[in-house]
Amino acid sequence: MDKKSIAFRIKKARKEMKMSQRDLGEALNLSDKAISSYESGRATPPLKTLKLLSKVTKKPLSYFTDEQIDLTEFSIKTLLNNIENQLKEIKEILNSKNLKEISNK
Repeated sequence: MDKKSIAFRIKKARKEMKMSQRDLGEALNLSDKAISSYESGRATPPLKTLKLLSKVTKKPLSYFTDEQIDLTEFSIKTLLNNIENQLKEIKEILNSKNLKEISNK
């Protein structure tokens, strides 16, 4: 398996667990910089780290080492998650502006 595929799956698994790079690093006893290197494909985690990653993310080891993956499904999910997050931010901004307007009256 190439670095890019492993990197993609590490990031996907972390996001599915709703963990930051720092959270995952702490769970694996690594720095957030190490996680960033793995997720960008600059470095490949050793098998020992992949095994621990498998436990932390509740994914089988084969998830990180198997060649097959559906990039289309992930791309759509990522896009929808990004849209959802942006809508939440917009709603928070609008709510805070409404509160300020009410308090100024």
